Amino acid sequence: MNSEVKQIEFGDDSGIRLRMLVCAETAAEEDEERLVDTRLEEIQTLFREETNAPLSVLEQHLRAWTRSHLQTEHIQDVLELSTKARDDFSVLVTVGIGGSDLSARVFHEIANHPYHNLLSSSERSGSPEVYFTGDTFDPIRLKSLLEMLKSRNLLHKTLFNVISKSGKTGETLATLMIIKDRLQKEVVNWRKQVIATTGLTSKSLLYQLHQESELYGVLPVPEGVGGRFSAFSPVGLFFLAMTAGAGETPKDRINAAVEGVQHADKDFQLPYAHPHNTAYHLALWLDSVEKYYGAGSIVFYNYADNSRLGEWFVQLYTESIQERNIGSNVIAAKGPTSNHSILNGILAGPKDKAVVFIHWEDLGADLTIPRTNEGNGLEAFEGLSMNDSQTASYRGTEIDFTDNDIPNVTLTLPHRDIRNVCQLMRTLMDTVAVKGRLQELHLTDDVPTLAEELTYHQSAVEGYKKRTEEIARSMKRH
Repeated sequence: MNSEVKQIEFGDDSGIRLRMLVCAETAAEEDEERLVDTRLEEIQTLFREETNAPLSVLEQHLRAWTRSHLQTEHIQDVLELSTKARDDFSVLVTVGIGGSDLSARVFHEIANHPYHNLLSSSERSGSPEVYFTGDTFDPIRLKSLLEMLKSRNLLHKTLFNVISKSGKTGETLATLMIIKDRLQKEVVNWRKQVIATTGLTSKSLLYQLHQESELYGVLPVPEGVGGRFSAFSPVGLFFLAMTAGAGETPKDRINAAVEGVQHADKDFQLPYAHPHNTAYHLALWLDSVEKYYGAGSIVFYNYADNSRLGEWFVQLYTESIQERNIGSNVIAAKGPTSNHSILNGILAGPKDKAVVFIHWEDLGADLTIPRTNEGNGLEAFEGLSMNDSQTASYRGTEIDFTDNDIPNVTLTLPHRDIRNVCQLMRTLMDTVAVKGRLQELHLTDDVPTLAEELTYHQSAVEGYKKRTEEIARSMKRH
């Protein structure tokens, strides 16, 4: 390691630990650090004003997601509906796009058996098979899914959870109409196989459907909770509860998720410079590598065989931070798989990338690599567990990046499980909230305009929606 680089560690063994490598400070950087301290103090003061604010204020500011874990009524609705649905259905299909389904995809990959759908119902302890659709107009997977369910005599035992806060998302609603048409040909009442997870207002077409004649159920996407911040609302929690497996109940899963979020929320309330306040330290690091290193891309290097967490962070970060023509892009990577695809570009390509490692100390399972004594080139790994080999690979990659002056930071978690992934996700949400304010996305003409804070808006996506609809109408006329 370069002698001018020092290592700083934050956190504790019971939760997330953050390790960053930074250069020794110059006098100019010390002056900048004092300026940053002033900005962080001002930012934390704004956040602390929310502590005793009514929920309606947080809804107006699109920050009601910070209280999702405290919405006991929503959690109870999730538990009651999931307990009933687990008895009534054998298959769960999540229909959504972006923030409406990414958290469920993360939870499926982290919390469920890797071959969940291949297990018998008893092996899954009554948990349904799970599938995802509604995130594209490409028909092949949807067509094949419906045909597969029919051929296995499962279509009438399938629950479709259609998720859209606006209730108008084109890809999702088009998928629902196709599902509705297919169910009408197969069963008496298609409504009894559909849940709407949506805004509970007349503006939502999904809610209108429920008002016209009751669906199997309806769950709220709460006011003031944007899609990419909705993991701990019914959007994500219903999936977690539905897929509880051996040795756990839906309530156990919800409690584990809430516990992880509470841990992250408690840390976020600490003074911004406190060693356990990971969100502030990480946000400042991200802001610094963009401004002073010129990092146009942040490589989110989840060191595990899970890709969905990276996809979730891509949306969370880029949709929130890339505003006013600034903000880094995110590249989702997983180690060591990505070491054989993008690592050469990180080291030998343009020096415009910084790396965030996610290191899991306990991956939740293990195998030992046998000793062969045959000189096959695996002497370094023989007799070592795969868990330890994965850690060796992460550390080797981290050291190599550091030796080659690639800025990197590591978030270490003790276990790959629901509690820890939820703590991580909430910490990353808080990180994005702080990062947005470091970029002054909450200011207009130097005045705080929190209801219009750009971190929580994404007006640029409306263009593609409008043009898609215009072209679709034109196609119909021809």
